[in-house]
This record gives sequence, C-alpha cells and structure tokens, in this order.
Amino acid sequence: MARPSPTRLLLRGLSLSVTGNAQAFGFSITVTVTFGVISSTHGNPSMLELVGFALSGVAAFSLLNLLVVRLLRVDIDRADTESARALLIATATDFLAVGAGVGAAIAVGHLVRGWGAWVLAPLCAGVVYVVVQSVELAVGQAEADSGAGSGPD
Repeated sequence: MARPSPTRLLLRGLSLSVTGNAQAFGFSITVTVTFGVISSTHGNPSMLELVGFALSGVAAFSLLNLLVVRLLRVDIDRADTESARALLIATATDFLAVGAGVGAAIAVGHLVRGWGAWVLAPLCAGVVYVVVQSVELAVGQAEADSGAGSGPD
C-alpha cells in the first residue's frame, strides 16, 4: 500500500479539523455574539449574571441531550446507541464542567492581579473544565453500560 502524499495527509487533517470543529465553532460564535448583544444593551454584567449566562448557555444542550437519551432507549442499533447515550448523558450534565471552569476563572480573577490573571484564568478554567468533563464522560459511560442490558422502556 502506497504512503499518502504530504498534501493528501494535510487535506485529511484539514477535513478532520473542519468537520470535527464546525458545530462547536458555530455555537461559539453564536454564544459570543449573544454575550456582546446582551452586554451592549444591558451594560457590564455582574459575577452572578456571568455565571447565569454560562450555565443557561449549557441548559439548551442539557435539555436536548436528556430528551435524546430518553428517545435512544428504544433505538434498534444497540452498539451505536450505547456509545451515543454515553456521550449524551455526559454532555447533559455539562453545566457542571462549565460551572466549574467559570468558577476557576472567577477564583483566579479575585486572587491574581495584572497580566497573571489573563494567563492563569483561561489555563485554570480549561484544566478544570476538561477534568470535570472527563468525570462526566466516565459517569455517562458507566450509566450507558449499566443500561445496555435493560432493554427498551
């Protein structure tokens, strides 16, 4: 089997990057502009309003994921369904990861001054988000595995 050319490899990588990030990119733009719209019409947000904004941004996904998880219980393709259910269960609780990440950013913002806050806040928020999301994914997988033999409701 011939080794793919560097151009072909680059195109494969580009394809994976574009298709893997397109939906998240669109949502990121939507939520960023939504923040701009609300802050331009209502002024600078308080800490409580920022946390509320972050958590309500996740609520739409959480509610839709819970609905889909419920509907997937009667899906025919078991292997794909179990994998999708694990991801959906985990992302339905994503408000925990978002809340933890935002909480880490708020803590750094209060504890660190100057340029250090600009560097440490996203670093800490990112690490905390990923760790909490990893726990959510593990719990989602365990829940999907435990429901694998239970059959349709």
